[in-house]
Amino acid sequence: MKPTQVRDYDLLVIGECYVEFRCDVDISLCGSFEKDAGGADAVVAATAARLGSGVSFISAIARDPFNGLIRERLLAQGINIDHVVTSGGYNGIYIASSRFPEQREYLFHRPGSAANEISPALIYDDLIDNCKIVYASSELQSVSRPTRHTIFKAMESAHRNKTMVAYDPNLRLQRWSLDESKEALWSVLPFVDVIFPSAPDESKALFGYERPTDVVGFLWDRNVQIVVVKTGAGGCVVGYDGKVEEFSQEETQEAFRSVTLIGSAFIGGFLHCIARGHDPFTAARFANAVALFKGTRGGGLDSLPTADDLKIEPTSQRP
Repeated sequence: MKPTQVRDYDLLVIGECYVEFRCDVDISLCGSFEKDAGGADAVVAATAARLGSGVSFISAIARDPFNGLIRERLLAQGINIDHVVTSGGYNGIYIASSRFPEQREYLFHRPGSAANEISPALIYDDLIDNCKIVYASSELQSVSRPTRHTIFKAMESAHRNKTMVAYDPNLRLQRWSLDESKEALWSVLPFVDVIFPSAPDESKALFGYERPTDVVGFLWDRNVQIVVVKTGAGGCVVGYDGKVEEFSQEETQEAFRSVTLIGSAFIGGFLHCIARGHDPFTAARFANAVALFKGTRGGGLDSLPTADDLKIEPTSQRP
């Protein structure tokens, strides 16, 4: 097992790639769209990479007309895509409107999703051993049984090799049932060190609790070290080392342009800080700033902050 300080990558993200089409009017009335690579997991990877983390990505991109676009956009963010395979079928597509910035309007299309080609064969111990943190979300778990097995294998290997494991439950009932989501969550929870549930709706459905402090206590009892409860515009509540702190989102005079994938930007900022040696409370303050930056800049990977946009001073070391 490599010492943490000599691992080549701060973060290994396992997840889906999409093609994102954006507009600022009603989707049905829009005559033209901006396009980009997207998806929740890709945005986590891109956020951390743009902030300066070394990020490796495991995914699959279909050999359709968007193949080159997705690869070029991921590379432009500084993400290593050596472990992104090319598959048949089609890349997933979603359309997002920012007509009402405080709400999300999504239209998903996933014909022949390339993510079906993400399999346990892509995971091996040396790959896990070469990163500080392994991250995945339930979005990839919802694709197929092989993708669930892929995440299980990666997290089990990371746990066994004392590599930090981070997970976002990211409940999406339009993609699968609540029972399936719970089954996938509980299968990997014994390996998870950092978890990012949202409250109150998601936490109520998955754990039976709405209050962030109750969610923290419930997951501490399941041996999760760092619990980060996202509360939307309210910010977040973090539980670590017997302490629970709330971090409200800063007020801004700038108007929000879009909340699309703002939670993924938050996670990318948080994990960047943890990999850099900051404690979870410092990471939460910084992640709030990352989310605020993303929301006021709008959609697309280029709206994510770089290291020059946000500064942070270390206050303590990573757990």
